[in-house]
Amino acid sequence: MRIDVRELEIGALILTGEIPAAGLKLDSSEVRVLGQIVVKLRAEKQAREIRVRGRFAVDVELPCARCLDPVKAPILTEFDQFYQSNKAHHLTGEIELREKDTEVAFFNGDFIEVSDIVREQILLGLPMKPVCREDCKGLCPYCGKNRNVEACNCHSVFVDSRLAPLLQVRNRMKF
Repeated sequence: MRIDVRELEIGALILTGEIPAAGLKLDSSEVRVLGQIVVKLRAEKQAREIRVRGRFAVDVELPCARCLDPVKAPILTEFDQFYQSNKAHHLTGEIELREKDTEVAFFNGDFIEVSDIVREQILLGLPMKPVCREDCKGLCPYCGKNRNVEACNCHSVFVDSRLAPLLQVRNRMKF
């Protein structure tokens, strides 16, 4: 799905379309998009900028931060993005960014790729540490077994070998 910038000279565009998950170029081992993504957006030209506003909803599946089991996470997002053409900016070498520069995205040619907006919004909407459930026990750091499924008999106290002399002193002391 693309926005033809030349059509914005006539007036605002209202677009609705599906974006296939394969077109997002997400790492499938980390984030898997479940189903199609239906995007509704409005694009309009404002002076030297193009404003794109829209929304979409999608379910994604990602690994639990503790046990690596799949976790389903819904993402419902609205976006409001400003674009400027790269033709208007002849940037070479090092430049200093102003605060306004962080609020504007740039595009090449006559098209704005909507899949770029969707990919960015999905990545921003992901939970920082997804967990399959609040009481997830995670993986055993020694044998790698999922503690939610089966118990292991691994020693749960790990002592750094560099601190072993301090442990010996502590064991000799009586409190």
